[in-house]
Order: sequence, then structure tokens, then C-alpha cells
Amino acid sequence: MTKDTNKPSSTEHLTPLSTQREEKSEAGSDYKVDSLSSFRTLLHASFKSEDTEEWLDVYFTRPIGLAFALLWRRLGVTPNAVTILSIFLGVGAGVMFYFTDTLHNIIGIILLMLANFCDSTDGQLARLTNQRSMKGRCLDGFAGDVWFVAIYLAIVLRIWHQPIPGTSMPWGLWGLALAALAGFLSHSPQCSLSDYYRQIHLYFLKGRAGSELDSYPFPQGDDEHSYEKEHAIVESLKGKKDVFWDRAFHSNYQHYCKSQEHRTPDFQRFHKALLARYGSIEQVPQDLKDRFLAGSRPLMPFTNLLTFNCRGILVYVTCLLNCPWVYLLVEVTLLNLAYVYMHKKHEALCREELNRLLSNSEKGATDREKSVAYLFDFGGTLDTGGCHWGKMLWHGYERQAIPVSEAQFREAYVHAERTLGKQPIIKKEYTFRQMLETKLQIEFDYLSAQGWLNVDAETARQMQTRLLADLYNKVKITIEANKCVLLQLQPQHRLGLVTNFYGNMSVVLKEFGLSNLFQTVTESAVVGVRKPDPQIFQLAAETLGVSPSDAVVVGDSYTKDILPAHSIGCQTVWIKGEGWTDDEPSDCIADMIIHDLSELLVVKDKLEERING
Repeated sequence: MTKDTNKPSSTEHLTPLSTQREEKSEAGSDYKVDSLSSFRTLLHASFKSEDTEEWLDVYFTRPIGLAFALLWRRLGVTPNAVTILSIFLGVGAGVMFYFTDTLHNIIGIILLMLANFCDSTDGQLARLTNQRSMKGRCLDGFAGDVWFVAIYLAIVLRIWHQPIPGTSMPWGLWGLALAALAGFLSHSPQCSLSDYYRQIHLYFLKGRAGSELDSYPFPQGDDEHSYEKEHAIVESLKGKKDVFWDRAFHSNYQHYCKSQEHRTPDFQRFHKALLARYGSIEQVPQDLKDRFLAGSRPLMPFTNLLTFNCRGILVYVTCLLNCPWVYLLVEVTLLNLAYVYMHKKHEALCREELNRLLSNSEKGATDREKSVAYLFDFGGTLDTGGCHWGKMLWHGYERQAIPVSEAQFREAYVHAERTLGKQPIIKKEYTFRQMLETKLQIEFDYLSAQGWLNVDAETARQMQTRLLADLYNKVKITIEANKCVLLQLQPQHRLGLVTNFYGNMSVVLKEFGLSNLFQTVTESAVVGVRKPDPQIFQLAAETLGVSPSDAVVVGDSYTKDILPAHSIGCQTVWIKGEGWTDDEPSDCIADMIIHDLSELLVVKDKLEERING
């Protein structure tokens, strides 16, 4: 979800120009910022999709906004300064619309268009210069609201003494009531839901990375959504210093999220069912996504109708004709009808797809020929081949001759794991390499703070860089080997992934070319259940349409994988490598013990014989 709804969307995924120049330079060609090709590249990057873009933005607002962004960048103007400028321009437009003469109204039109260009520009400029901040997000969300408050107030004052058409009664308080109805009960909900539906469409079209949709329903209840996440953030900021803008943004955003989610119950249920079954939007079958997009696509013109461009044109025309009350009436009548139609059609689409999903799930559970499903752990299993990640890291430290003892490293490792468990440092868009780099940074910072890593900052940085490359290369080699095993299992078996991860599993799977191998991905950060809770394995089995007794769980952790999976009746394969400690279970209950994932192909027939009786 995104807070900005009144105005055209700004550029979402622009690569900073400095970065683009570096990339071009590495390729052996000179990247000129001011070249036409450069401009076209950046402009194309600002478009989200053909389905969601308005022609007026494509051919008018975006190009002009980008041109301004490049100009402001050259002049050293900050994105926040541009946003503040848009506020003054928008308020100035409102003042001009108070007057009834043509000249003042034309000036108002020009000022509002300039404010709109600035709105498109500030986001583009922030991304071009890497000057994104929480203060900027607050200002950007605040700016559009200020414009329309000023415009509505100007219209009210303008028509205050004018007679209501067909009567001799002045508008007076009736005009104020109409403006309040148009602004608070029409404009605001129309824009917020339109933006939400656009982000949902982009979510199914481009995946998590291509959308600002930030809602993660959990199986425990229909009300555990972004609102709860934002509320938790607000609560965590209480009593802290220098967090005014963070708290202001998240406090406002939580109410915005709650409003969107409260009005879309059928989508929330459908989304929750999708995540429960497939783990992430990236794992959803393409035919399902295509079917949803086919139903959503006809609604995209309505989302555009209910946002800035249509309103702006109506304001321009009605003010020039000296009948701005017509704009307010259109807002509460025609635009509300469009809003109701869009809302009903989208919710009906979600209900239809949810029923189809549930129907297919039931059919799969009853009619599909009984077969064995395999549920794999990721960390320590697919990426290290059974070696505990603590040991994996320590051996890397040894190979790179990092001058610390194993005892010191162990303490740093535990500190890093606890830090990452308590704080949302790993972002949903992080690759495995970025995640590993973050962990190493926390470890190195701790070792330095304790006085155990006695090297200068540059030497420490070089050590960390070499260590990262070493470990990441080993992970790639291991995953590639294990991928061959998965490819041999996939044609005859349903495969699932069950992992304690940070919400970025889909990105990691794509990074290593594993996205299409698993029919379901059950990730703790997404489903709200962590190993060793057996419920996470139960959920994974259900999404594959099998009972736990028809599933084989393969993992490296005896306590987090084998014991909980065994407790609900799964067959278990313990991939036993080098552990964090030398402790051995007194009475091992694993059905099979292997030391390399390739051995699974040798023992699988025996496991399946046990399951099929």
C-alpha cells in the first residue's frame, strides 16, 4: 500500500544516475546523463505498466516531471524542497480559484499543474540522488492533502454568497456541507481504494518487488494485517528520541492501512489463502495470476478516473465556467457511483478466485492420486549441505585468517542472530548475498567493539569483503549441487519449502534459480509460525494437499526439523553434518540419516514404501 493517492505516481524503481554511469563504464561505454537515450531510459523506468498508466501521465506529466527532476538535480535542489514548493503552489492555486474572473482561474490552473509536476518530480529526484527519507515520505503524503483542502475551502468561500441554482437561497453552509461530503466522504476513500487496487494489480503483474503493496495477512486471524504491523512500529517508537518523523509517518500510515484493509474483506481472505497455499506471490501459478489480471484490468480505468487527473480537469473546467459547485456534485454522485462499481466488481473477483482456489484444493486432496510430498528446510540444508551456519561461518573466518578465536566468534555469532531476531534489519527485498553481508557486518562490529578484532577500519572492510565472497561462492556451489537432486524429485513428487526466514525467501529462491521447483513455500515471517512449532509443517502439508503422514521432512536441525515433524506423523530425514555442538540425541527418532542431499535419492524408495504401506 502507498499513502499517496491524490496525485500521479512518481518513479518507483529508478536506478540512481551515478550508479548507471558506473555500470556503463564497467561495460566499456560512456554514459552521458544528458543524452536523449539516457532520458528515455529513465522515463521508461518510471512507468509501472501499460494497464495502470494514464495517457496524460505517460505523454505529459511524467516527461515534464523527469525533466524538472534532472534540472533540480543539476542545481542541487533537494527532494523535500521540491515537495514544499508543491505545497505552496497547490495552496496558491486554491487562492486563485476563489476569484471568479478568468485571469485568476487561469493562474490557478497553471499553479496546480506546476504543483502536480513537482509531485511527480520529488519522488523521481529522491531516487536519482538517493535522498529518500522518512521526512520526505511524510511531506509527500501531506502535500496533496493540503492542495485539495485549499481548493475545497476556496470553492466554499467562492460560492458562499452565490445562489443555489434554481433558487434565490445562497449556498452558505450548504456549500460547506457539500464540500465536506465531497472531500471527506468521497474524495479520500475514492483515492485510497483506487491506489490500493492499482498496487494489487501490479502485485499480481510484477510480484512483490514491482508493487508497493505491503500487506501480509497471517493464518491466525483476518485482522492481522499491515495495520497491526504499523501499530507495532508506532508503539516501539514511543519514548525514543529523534524519531518524530518516523512516528508521524507510521502513525498516519497505520490508519490508512486499516481503512484499505477494512473495506476489502474478500481480497484479504483471498490474499491470505494464496500465501498459505503458495508461500509468496512469486510462487503462485501463472495461469491463476493471468486470470486475476484479466478480471482486474477492466477496473484500472476506474482507478485512474478517481485520482488526480480527472479531478484536476473538472476543477479547471468548472472554475473557468464559474460553476465550481458542479465539481463537488460530480464528486459525490458520478465519481461515487464509479467508486461503488469498482469496489463491488473487485470484491466479486476476489470471492470468485477464492472459491476456485478452495475448490481446487479440496479436489486435489480427494481426487489426486496418493503420492509422497517432500518438505525441505533451507538454511543449513539446501545452502550448506547439513553444516550448521555457525560452523560454516567459522570455517570461513579460518580460511580468511580473521584474527579472532573461535570462542570470540561464537559470541559475535550469537549476538548477530539475536539482533536479527529482535530487529527488522533484513528487508523483504534483500538477496541472500545482502543478508549474509548484513550478518557479517553485525559480527565484525561486535568483534571490534569488544576489542577482539584489532585492525583498522579499512583492513576490517577488506577482510569482510573477502569473507563474504568466500562464503557466498560456497553457498552457490552447494545449492547448485542440491538443485540437481530437487530436479530429479520434482517430476514425480510435490515439493515444498519450510523455513524460518525474514520475509525475503522468494527473492532468495529467484537469486539461486529455485523459484519454480517448489509448489509451496512456508516461510515463518509470512505465516507467523516458527520452527520448532509443528504447526508450520502441518500448514505446509495442507497447502500441498497431503496429510503429514504422506510427507517426508528433510532438514539439518534435529530439534527444529526432525522432532516437530515427527510429532505430527511425518517421515523424517536428518541430513547430519557438522553441528554447532558435538551433542548427540540420546534416542534418535529420525527415520533416515544422510550426510549429503544426494543420498536422499538412494533412500527415497524405502521411505515411500513405509508411507504407502
